[in-house]
Amino acid sequence: MKAAVYYKNSDIRTEDVEDPTVGPGEIKVRIMACGVCGSDVMEWYRIERAGRPGGIGAFGHECTGIIAETGPGVDPKWNVGDRVVVTHHVPCNTCNACIRGHTTACDTLQKTKFKNAYGAFAEYVVLPEINVDRGMLRLPESVSFDAGTFVEPLGCVVRGQQRAPTSDGRSVLIIGAGITGLLHVQAARLNGAGFIVVSNPSPDRLKAARKFGADATISATEDVPGRFKELNGGRGADTVIMTAPVPVCVKQSLDAVGPGGTILFFAPTNPEIQSEINLWNLWQKEVTITHSYAADFHNLTTALKWIQYTRINVADMITHVFPLQETVQGFLLTARHRDGSLKVIIHPQE
Repeated sequence: MKAAVYYKNSDIRTEDVEDPTVGPGEIKVRIMACGVCGSDVMEWYRIERAGRPGGIGAFGHECTGIIAETGPGVDPKWNVGDRVVVTHHVPCNTCNACIRGHTTACDTLQKTKFKNAYGAFAEYVVLPEINVDRGMLRLPESVSFDAGTFVEPLGCVVRGQQRAPTSDGRSVLIIGAGITGLLHVQAARLNGAGFIVVSNPSPDRLKAARKFGADATISATEDVPGRFKELNGGRGADTVIMTAPVPVCVKQSLDAVGPGGTILFFAPTNPEIQSEINLWNLWQKEVTITHSYAADFHNLTTALKWIQYTRINVADMITHVFPLQETVQGFLLTARHRDGSLKVIIHPQE
């Protein structure tokens, strides 16, 4: 089969690779669409694993497709031809983290992946038995393959706002207006937020934030915490959601949160970066700092329902679609957006 093989963001080659076989309990999926995630283009992480089968982690994971083959022992509810959304990470459901509700902190979830080495920027993937059991959703006919690629990123947003509530009219500052930032805007509105503000350095992205529901926007070139408080009647944010993984945004989050507020560090900075935190200020203000990683089956199910019933507008976020051989163009647009680009989707069958 053909797959997009990563060497660096500007060097992604369409190559003939081994077609994965299907074992007992496994399912082979013909990939129809796969979104390019911000984590896919993290070159500092990817380049160390480039060109090595099995060494590229969760490369190509926002995907939808059609069941092409089922292995022996697969639940008969799944049949060749079924439209599906699949996820690469699944929990064990039995460890201490899972039992306490932290399914995405499960060691199994962080180690599981598609059986084939090249992820879903490929014509096919094979799901291991554990993924078939708890990592596959039926894609309704009313949801396009492209729209279905948002189930995974939206599921992550769903989980994040469970840990950092945006309900009950809370004021919300979302730092970063990439795809996850824009999904957080829509989810916050759906969850019952009050005043929603987005910061970003790009005027185009700030315009997009207003289109998708932000009440106000702030250029990242300004004093973001100070400007937010001006807009919010002198008060800090009830909830701050940081989706831009850069150190200055950590400080902005800490300075912008109000008394009794919550900060969600949704996106991580590079592992070697250390961020200073003034514990005295947090202690006096009773601020909660939390994080969320990935999504579990419950979060993904909620996300799919929101997409199915158009509670969240994902269709207007799709700005570019490329065939498999032009995957590199999708990566370059995602790594450095231009020309109004928001979400890039790859069609491996084209």
